[in-house]
Parts: sequence; structure tokens; C-alpha cells
Amino acid sequence: MLRSLCHFLKAIGTLTIFTVVFAFPLSVHAETKSGEKSDPKAPILTVAVIDALRNAITNRFVLPSNLKDAASVHLRFRVRLDRDGRVIGTPDMVVSGGSERTRKIIADAALRAIIRAAPYAMLPKDKYDVWKEVILNFDASQLNL
Repeated sequence: MLRSLCHFLKAIGTLTIFTVVFAFPLSVHAETKSGEKSDPKAPILTVAVIDALRNAITNRFVLPSNLKDAASVHLRFRVRLDRDGRVIGTPDMVVSGGSERTRKIIADAALRAIIRAAPYAMLPKDKYDVWKEVILNFDASQLNL
């Protein structure tokens, strides 16, 4: 378990967090629901808040170490949050790459981590419109399992 967590921590740099009006890295613009680019002058979250959100999920992400084709798996979760940072409903998920078994294992682990990390109290309540819907992209290509 510790080994897979360490591998995931190496890949966490590839965890990219987007919302309707902010993006990480900060030089990239997020897509709105309609697919349009966000306003570059829109309020963004601080790097510290983004790091806290990433760490909250990372600390709860556990994978078995015997996944042979994990490196080709990519996940995208659309997560809706209430004002207290709790997950609303079940996040929408798109998974690609890898075998069906590996996709299911990684997707289940990521979904558990997202739900267990809630509530996301580090998100500033006064910027709720910025983070009420978050897109989380997981790229497992650097896991080295």
C-alpha cells in the first residue's frame, strides 16, 4: 500500500484541477460547460488552496501495486460541490486506456479518494462560484507500478 501511494505521489503532478473559471497550471484556461474559454480576468484560487485540494485527494488514493497496464489509464471526473465543500451526487466519470479491469480498479480508487477527502473545507466560501463544479484529470502514466 505504501509503495503504491509513493508511486501515486510521483504522478500527482499530473493531477490537474479545473473549474468553470480557473485552471491549474494557472497559465491554462479552463473550459466552461459550453466549451468556451474562461475569462482570464476571472477570480482564481490560490496555489495553496489548489495544493491543499490535491493533497486531500492524494492522501486517500490507494492502489494495488500489481496493475500492469495502469500507465495508460486516464480519468476525468466532473465533481459538483455544495457550499460546504461536500460532494453532490455521484461525480461523472470518463475513463480511457488500459484493460477493463485496470480502468475499474483505478477509477474506483480515485472515486473513493474524491469522496473520502470531502468536505473540502480549504475551498474559500466567498469563491463558491469558482469551485462549485470541479473537473479532476488523473493521468496514471507516471505511476511506475
